Amino acid sequence: MRLAGVDGCPDGWVAVVADAGTLASARLAFFADLAGFMNREAIDLALIDMPIGFVDGPEGRDVERAMRGFLPGKASSVFPTPCRTALSEPTYMDASFVNAQVLGKRLPKQTFALFPKLREVDEAVRLLGQGRMREGHPEVSFAAMNGQPVLSKKREALGRQDRLALLRSVGIPAQDLLQARPKGRVADNDILDAAALLWSAARYFDNKHITFPPKPSQDSVGLEMSVIA
Repeated sequence: MRLAGVDGCPDGWVAVVADAGTLASARLAFFADLAGFMNREAIDLALIDMPIGFVDGPEGRDVERAMRGFLPGKASSVFPTPCRTALSEPTYMDASFVNAQVLGKRLPKQTFALFPKLREVDEAVRLLGQGRMREGHPEVSFAAMNGQPVLSKKREALGRQDRLALLRSVGIPAQDLLQARPKGRVADNDILDAAALLWSAARYFDNKHITFPPKPSQDSVGLEMSVIA
C-alpha cells in the first residue's frame, strides 16, 4: 500500500510518499498533474490539503466547524470552502457574489486564488475515486500528533522546529526531506505539511484515524465531506 501526503505549492504540488509501515523511508515528489502523479506513482491512498466535496447551500460544510472545534487557538488556519456553484465562476467578483447568494458569505480572495487547484482536485477525485484520495488538513494532523494544537506559526523558526520534532517523533525523516528540497521550488512548511498528511494517511490505513465530523455527509455528486487525521 503506497501512501502520500499532498500539499499545494506555486509550481503545482508537493508530496511526501512512503509505503505503509515504512514511514522512515519517506521521499519527496514534485508534480504539476495530480491525477497523473497518482497513477504514475501507483498511489493507493493520498491525503490532500484541499477540500473534497462542496455544498449546494443553504448551509456551509460541517467539516470546517468540526475542525475549528478541534483547533482552539488555531481555528484561523481553517479557511471557508466555497459552494459548488461558485467554483465554476471565472472571476472573483462573480464567485464571491454567487457564494453570498447561496451561503450568505462572500469569499476571501485567498480562497478564490485556490480555485484552479480546487477544480483539479474535484476532477481527480471523481476520476480516481474517494478510496484513493481523501481530504486532510495539516494543522489538524499536527494537533492529533501533538495531543493539542501547535500554536507556533509554521512559517517562523519556532513553528518549523516544533513541527520537525513532532514528525521525528512519529518516525518521519523530516529534516532529510527538507534537505532534499530543490531551492526556490517549494517552501519548508509545504513539505512539513505534506509529511503530516502522510502520517494521517498511515493512520487511516491502520484504522487509527479521527474523522471530522464523526458522521460526515455527502455532497450532490456523492463525495463524502470529511477530514481525516
